[in-house]
Amino acid sequence: MKNQLFNIIVLSVVATYLASCASAPASTQKPLAALPEAKASYDEKVQTVQVTQFKGTCPSDSKWEALEWKAIVPMADACVKAKEWHKVEKMGNFLATHAHLTPWGPYFLSVSAESRKDYPRAVWMLELALKKAPKEGLFHYELGRINWDLGEDKEALRHLQLASDLNPTLTDAHWVMGQMAAQRQDFSTAETQFKKALANDPKHLPSLLAMSAMKMNSKDWAKAEEYLNQVVAVNPRSMKARMSLAQIQEEQLKKLPEALLNYKQLKRMNADKKLDEAVVMNLDEKIQVLEKSLAAAPKAAPASTRTPSAEGKKVSQ
Repeated sequence: MKNQLFNIIVLSVVATYLASCASAPASTQKPLAALPEAKASYDEKVQTVQVTQFKGTCPSDSKWEALEWKAIVPMADACVKAKEWHKVEKMGNFLATHAHLTPWGPYFLSVSAESRKDYPRAVWMLELALKKAPKEGLFHYELGRINWDLGEDKEALRHLQLASDLNPTLTDAHWVMGQMAAQRQDFSTAETQFKKALANDPKHLPSLLAMSAMKMNSKDWAKAEEYLNQVVAVNPRSMKARMSLAQIQEEQLKKLPEALLNYKQLKRMNADKKLDEAVVMNLDEKIQVLEKSLAAAPKAAPASTRTPSAEGKKVSQ
């Protein structure tokens, strides 16, 4: 995350309505009943999941314009991933016009504006999206991320907390909140947030790494080993995770057979260039020392196979 903080101008939308002509003659008819307030058609599944979880392809033509808005949203997100910003802008405008009761038009317009570093417009569009869907955590997350990047720590924290509370699917929001809590040394809150992220995505690597680091700092070696095993399962190429795991097993938990196996695995993967970093430790020497230690260790006594004595049993007459 960026540590340099800058100021951001947050724009708010003020709606102004013009009164009808004051010189119109008074009507003798009964006034018309007020029209019912439009209700957002926002109860579909699309609003309850993180947009980045949608599966779609950025279209190469304009045939998408004939589709229902729920089909366009994942396409627009695919265009975001492809950084086809002109298409994102076009789709955002289309959704804002043809699905104006949903928040997705303003949302994609905000993403497009952010790509141009037009942060005031990006914030404006996100605030408009929140007016249409005030309980959607995704929009609070995006506002929090923008505010954090540009230096508004207080606003960033407020929006990220709302995002984390409102939408359990926002793994990144929980992780960012955990990072911020860890930076201010509020480790209890940090752990709560990282666990929220992992409850949503058990393979979320940044949260697994953060939890393993926190457990190592608190000298909870058993838990550190548990999280490092999960890191290795998710990212088998991680040299640092494998090395930390082997060292904890050797030095802290005294699990010498497990440590030896992990050092040997490191040696093989390092030789085959299957690690993300080269190992600088002399693994041959480490393996020899552990093998000697295990060879010198007293052997556990074998389990007794003697049958229990009948002494003391009452014999029936």
